[in-house]
Amino acid sequence: MATSVLLADFQYLTRQGIATLIKAMPGFNLVKQIDSPERLIEVATEVHPELIVIDISDKDKELVPKLRQMKETLDSSFLVISNSQTKNSIQQMLAMGIKGILTKNCSEEEIINGLRAVAQGNRFFCNNILDMVVESPKDNDDCEPTNLSPREYEVLELITKSMTTAQIAEELHLSVHTINSHRKNILKKLNLSSPAELIVYTLETGLVKN
Repeated sequence: MATSVLLADFQYLTRQGIATLIKAMPGFNLVKQIDSPERLIEVATEVHPELIVIDISDKDKELVPKLRQMKETLDSSFLVISNSQTKNSIQQMLAMGIKGILTKNCSEEEIINGLRAVAQGNRFFCNNILDMVVESPKDNDDCEPTNLSPREYEVLELITKSMTTAQIAEELHLSVHTINSHRKNILKKLNLSSPAELIVYTLETGLVKN
């Protein structure tokens, strides 16, 4: 069955562009579009879509509370398209449990990948969001340091950019076997069990930065 989608974007051009993109994607059914935030909760409750794609603007201070209310009351998945350029606002959405965040500058490929990932219950953050929320541990002198080595930090930074093991090996001029060893050591030291958990951990803690 197709994933039902509610699109709440309050800028005409971007709403039309995203709507066209969703309509052209197999496995997705755009059931409703909203052009103003006033009836957002009411319509979302009526339609009860599987996926809500919502534009969050810094200019409308009521949108984040509405997003939180919908997140708490609906079973829908949420893909946020944010024009925010602040780390705090992004981390606020992460704290709500929002699994997908894009910006208005994302490419078509990133938007498509984000829609598919969140619809399947996975997390997706575009490269712009990754750049916003991660920061170097050396900038946090007051924080308790981790026990990762400098090389492990390098590997971790590249992992957060969704690079494959082979790509990381090429970038750092190391063997694939060595990179795999670093990945395993990083997971063990941070008490994590999967690469997905590792990326989420870096997002939520601000562990690394380019």
